[in-house]
Amino acid sequence: MKTIYPDNYTEEDKAMYDDMMMRGDALIGKKVNKMEAFLIDLAARMTINQVKGLSSTLSKEEMESVRLQHKNAMSQLIHETPDDIWKGREDEHPLNKTIEEYYQDNIVKPDILDTDRHIVEC
Repeated sequence: MKTIYPDNYTEEDKAMYDDMMMRGDALIGKKVNKMEAFLIDLAARMTINQVKGLSSTLSKEEMESVRLQHKNAMSQLIHETPDDIWKGREDEHPLNKTIEEYYQDNIVKPDILDTDRHIVEC
């Protein structure tokens, strides 16, 4: 797969990015969960931006506010998805079903039981 670099990356930035990605890929499955592999790319890009002196457009106060909101959200045991996200969608909201309904939807019933395989001789 070919890597697409941002337009403002120099050859040195590209080499640094590739090096960080290679080191990060070595950690997948050991220290980094496979589902969180995208964080390696994000961290590499953020590191290069910091080295180049680029930062977000947020002020320090706004960054602290975002950090506090994130910390508060992560400390909650329950996260509620706003209902307005599902407005205009044809599919049903996934939290509208009970556990029993999901079980009934996903249960697989065999058509014909093969009784010969289920008999255990002593």
